[in-house]
Amino acid sequence: MMPRETFILSITVITLTGVLGYILYKWGTDSLGQITFKRLVEVSFNGNSALYFAIFILGLCMVAYSGYMLRSYSFAMQYLYTPAILAGLIMLFISRFLIGIPLSVTGVGKLTALLTALLVVGTALASHIIFKESFSVRVGLGIALGVLAVILIGEA
Repeated sequence: MMPRETFILSITVITLTGVLGYILYKWGTDSLGQITFKRLVEVSFNGNSALYFAIFILGLCMVAYSGYMLRSYSFAMQYLYTPAILAGLIMLFISRFLIGIPLSVTGVGKLTALLTALLVVGTALASHIIFKESFSVRVGLGIALGVLAVILIGEA
């Protein structure tokens, strides 16, 4: 079992890096103006962009291959390259990448509150269906408060 201090420290680091990430992300999106799906897929193809895209893909492949090959030497690489974990991290990356769309038109605090509540409800429902996770009445009430939070935040 993990010592309480280690648990608290890890939650503190996750929270602080998450808050800093959101603040930096908001500053970045503000500097780019309103972001849309259309803007995210805009690409200007020419000789230079094709070359740089190829180099980018090659770099990604090299990182992926070298990390995969390091699995027997590094627990961090074994952890990262566990298929479900890697797929989950990729999905989280896509989610965080796309968050720039609503973030470009609303406040970071309001959006974080809204997404947190939606993620609590969605994750609880998915974990109940997939992992047969049960919830106490107290947790159920907390999830219901999350739904209420979504409704209240959405009206603001």
